Order: sequence, then structure tokens, then C-alpha cells
Amino acid sequence: MREKLGFIAVGQAGGNIGKLLKSNGFDVVFINSSKGDLDTLNVDEDKKYHIADGLGCAKDRETAKEIAKNDFNNINDFIQKGLKNKDLYYMIFSSGGGTGSGISPTLAKIYTKALNKDVGIITVLPSEKDTLQAQINCYECLKELTEIENLSGCFMLDNNQKNDIEHINQKFVRVFNKVFDYKKYETTKGNIDEAEILKLLKTNGMINIVTCKNDESTKKLIDEINNSIFAPIEKDGKIKYLGLSRGINFDDKMFKNEIGLYLDKFENINKEYTLAILSGLTMPFKRIQNIKDKITAEKETIINLNKVTENKLEDISFLDELTKPKDTKVKENMTADEILANFF
Repeated sequence: MREKLGFIAVGQAGGNIGKLLKSNGFDVVFINSSKGDLDTLNVDEDKKYHIADGLGCAKDRETAKEIAKNDFNNINDFIQKGLKNKDLYYMIFSSGGGTGSGISPTLAKIYTKALNKDVGIITVLPSEKDTLQAQINCYECLKELTEIENLSGCFMLDNNQKNDIEHINQKFVRVFNKVFDYKKYETTKGNIDEAEILKLLKTNGMINIVTCKNDESTKKLIDEINNSIFAPIEKDGKIKYLGLSRGINFDDKMFKNEIGLYLDKFENINKEYTLAILSGLTMPFKRIQNIKDKITAEKETIINLNKVTENKLEDISFLDELTKPKDTKVKENMTADEILANFF
């Protein structure tokens, strides 16, 4: 089923996650405004695209949008050529950056509305220790994403959850990869099929994937959900679909009481580990509100830093009195040297 998914890794953060997915057998193309960032990726050249006139965007979302707009036809041709016959596309990017944050929501909107494609999101939220610009970019990016109708599932990796960004990326790819091992665990006691996996991935809303060992408990699975690499889930008790490949003795009542109710559950028996896929979760508004609050608290600082400073020096007035002013009047038939002498 991996061949039915196509990944569009945009920007440096997107590229870092994309190369891990590619090493696990997924089809990935890489787009960046910085040729230097693309050159660090050890992938085939025909899977990389440098946006025309791109020199990097230095966390400037508007610059990213502008250069992508001017080069859209080439970008689209590159994606269509590199990712043929896909049932689901994923945009991968950092919400706090420039290139990925600026371009990806617009590409997702075009692909869902104009090209009638199913598009999911894999994005990274900045840590609270990241710069104010990263927080501003993140909020503006997420606002644009929430305005896209018919978007498929969204994975929000949260750099606030762990200190090690590379660890977050690797863990995400590891648990995401396990989703596609469902055929290994087909038994007469229950199966999860391809259509159900696609439903879990395509359902609008947030997605959270966690695992635990089979000698652990439902409580441990719940702890993993509450302390995952993803943005904290809202405590509204709403899950649309639950995918459960389980080896633990699953306590459904405990799960519903502590995490939430689900409309439907797709389940199989797994003798190696337990995997839970929570699909159709509410947007993590509390986490996003924290980002907004951080920006609002620094309102005056942001305004002052964005003011244009007058960088001219004043004259020392008494010195003008000591210097005879030059006659800068240009007379008829003056040579170029004579004109310059009048001014210098």
C-alpha cells in the first residue's frame, strides 16, 4: 500500500523527515528555495527541485509564496512527474520556517480545491524556546491550514514535547511505518484492510499514532498518547476512528473514560506489539493558543523591532558657519570638471 502514498517534502525540515521516509520505501520528492539545503540530501537529483530564483527564504513566508507563485507550473510538473498515480499526497514541512511554512498551505489548497487531490499534512510545531518569528510563522501557517476544506489527516509533530528534534523525526517515521504492516497480522479474529487504513489517514482532523509493548497495559498506551511526539490532544473526548493492532488486553472502558469516544474501531490481533491510530482528533487548540499568547505577550517588542529606524546623522550646526558655502549654481558652458568642483 506504500505505493499509493506520495510525499512532498518542502524546506529543510521537510527534507529531513522526507529522507527518512524514503529510506523506508516511500515515494518522496523534495522542494526547496535553497539549493544548499537540497545539496545536503543524498537522494537522486530527479527527486529534487530548486525553486527558480530561490536563494533561501530566511523564515520569510511572503518571499516563499512569491517565488513559488512565479514558478508554480514547473513545481507542479515536477510533483506530477515524480509522484504518479497516488491516492493520497502528504505535504511535509516546518510550520515555523520560511519555505515550507509559506508554500505548503497554498500547495495543499490548490491540490485539494483545483486539482481534486486528497492531501494530508505532516508539519512540525516550533518549541517554545524558538524565536518569535518562528512562533509567528507557525500561527499564520496553521491559520491557513484550518481554512482549507476537505483536507485529509494532519500529523503535528511538536518540538516542545522532546529536546531532540532528530529523535522526534525518527520516532515518527518508525511508528508511521508500522501502520503499513497490517497484512502481517491477518487472522480469523479480526483484520484491518487497506480501505480502513486509508479511511484513518484521509479523515479530516489530527492523527496520533502510538505503540506499546504487549506485556504492558491499556494505562501504558494511554500514557503514551498523553506524552507522545505529537501536539497534545484536546481533552474534549472526541475521536472519529480508532485503529487498533493489539496484543494487550485492551480495556475499552478505561480508554473511553480517559481519552475519548470513537465512532468506529478497526482492529486486529498483533503478537509483536500494540499500535493505536487515533484519527479525526480535534485541532490542538490549547497548544495553538499558547503560541498565540506568546506572540501577543511580545506585541510591543514585535512592533518596535519592525519599525523603520531613521539612520541619518544630524549636522553639527556651528561647523556650517565656519565653512563658506559652495556656489552650486551650474553656469552655462561649464565643463564637467568645473561642475564637480562646484559640488565637492
